[in-house]
Amino acid sequence: MSDLNQKRRPKTPKPDYQMFPSGIWHMLAAIMLMLFCSTITLVLVSEILSEWVAEHPLMYLELALLVVMVTLLATPTFLLSRGWSSAHPFLLWQNRAYLLVLAASSIILLIGENYGMAVSGGVGLGMGIMAHALYGAKRYVAGVEHYRLIWEHHRFERQNR
Repeated sequence: MSDLNQKRRPKTPKPDYQMFPSGIWHMLAAIMLMLFCSTITLVLVSEILSEWVAEHPLMYLELALLVVMVTLLATPTFLLSRGWSSAHPFLLWQNRAYLLVLAASSIILLIGENYGMAVSGGVGLGMGIMAHALYGAKRYVAGVEHYRLIWEHHRFERQNR
């Protein structure tokens, strides 16, 4: 094997393949909480916008926001499972953005005396905070690192066939 390939060889040993590696449950719980959090965010934003935007254009706006939100959540999560650990900071940023929008929306709805939707915003905030805690958990980071190592070794072996 050439010296160039030796330099690119992963420094840590290849982990064993596991059906459920350490941290997978944290990863799954975080993504499920973020799905609910993003849905509640969309509902609250739609409720606030419904006062200024007609119903027909609002439907198209909601659909466009839904597609964007799902894509922005699904793509980095998929990339994490393929060893792209650089997607993790984006997920943290996205979680914080949802928390900010949920907090602002809940306050606006509370001031507007729409208490039912404000409570929904509080539930969304709770889910977002739990997802944020899971994103920062040691086991979640261990799961991200596990996938990164597996895919690093896989890519190295594929290049050197």
